[in-house]
Amino acid sequence: MAATQNPIALALKNDLAEITALSRIVEAMGQTHGVPAETLYAVNLALDEILTNVISYGYADQSEHQILVRLAINAGEFIAEIEDDARPFDPLKNPPPDLEAPWREKPIGGLGIHLAKTMTDGMAYRRDNERNIVTIRKKFAI
Repeated sequence: MAATQNPIALALKNDLAEITALSRIVEAMGQTHGVPAETLYAVNLALDEILTNVISYGYADQSEHQILVRLAINAGEFIAEIEDDARPFDPLKNPPPDLEAPWREKPIGGLGIHLAKTMTDGMAYRRDNERNIVTIRKKFAI
């Protein structure tokens, strides 16, 4: 993660309840730094979708795993990095859903990742030392 002001690093369990606590932290951090509500909404939506996928589908066992989340605000940009030890999954390779197809013909899944990609200004993925690292960026006017 690039040099930033007041970064926050969190260790979450692979439990969906952790997403609510993270959302509160994003809101508080954003309010402290004057980040617009629309930006915070987009960041929280993207984090929710990425973490829900990791927690729900990423692990082959029922053991507790640690997911690292790093948050930073720098020069009009909210940056969030999610690092996990789940199965390899590059959300950038997830094909966009067919939004025009009748609902009965749409496959289950894929819309959340699509929303996360379209609601943010940038998403990057890398696999490093058996860990997925997804970085999202959302710009805002300062």
